[in-house]
Amino acid sequence: MSFPLHRSPPFRAEHLGSLKRPQYLLDARYKENKSDAELKPLEDEAINDIVAAQTSLGFRAIGDGEYRRHMFWGTFWPNLEGMEEVQNPPVETFRMYAPDIAAFMESGHKPGESVYCVGKIKHTGKSTYVDQVEYLKGLVPKERWGDIKLTLAAPNWYHLRYVDGAAFPKDVYAGDKEYFADVAKAYQVELDILYKAGLRNVQFDDPNLACEYSPSNAVKRTQEEPG
Repeated sequence: MSFPLHRSPPFRAEHLGSLKRPQYLLDARYKENKSDAELKPLEDEAINDIVAAQTSLGFRAIGDGEYRRHMFWGTFWPNLEGMEEVQNPPVETFRMYAPDIAAFMESGHKPGESVYCVGKIKHTGKSTYVDQVEYLKGLVPKERWGDIKLTLAAPNWYHLRYVDGAAFPKDVYAGDKEYFADVAKAYQVELDILYKAGLRNVQFDDPNLACEYSPSNAVKRTQEEPG
């Protein structure tokens, strides 16, 4: 059985990923280190404002600006079984030419946190994003629920960032094929949960595949990954 491919959205353009976070939300999260409970009313206020702004500007795809996320990649990966969030991760585990790593290092900052595979990857069966979808459904008319948009980090995000041997333990996965087979299953579960919650617009944010074809990065790969 074949299925039609829907290559074009039903509107001309949309933004991808985070919108600019208001300063009061940044200060509360990073300077004042407020708890999740303390952050929620501030996130609600920011989301209410940005949804109103998108609506007034005629945006078809409505998002929450990713204001409940500390970074655009959100909470999907850290909440998978077999993945562990690490604060102040070892720099030597990263590919220095990966775009986000290069941006950190060039500005004099090392990555503050990252997520590493420590066991077999599996979805828990509970999405950390359903509440975000439900909140947005309360801000737009029911006939526009299909316009609600959410992004997921690309499936290769925590593979591309790491040097060979750091993306997953060799005693857990024999190779990339096994690793990505479990990653695919986890994404399938997540997408099914979100679909059942009424979400119809999911985008993969920052797949970072184009950087592999940069001539300068080809030189760096040769230098960093002998063989």
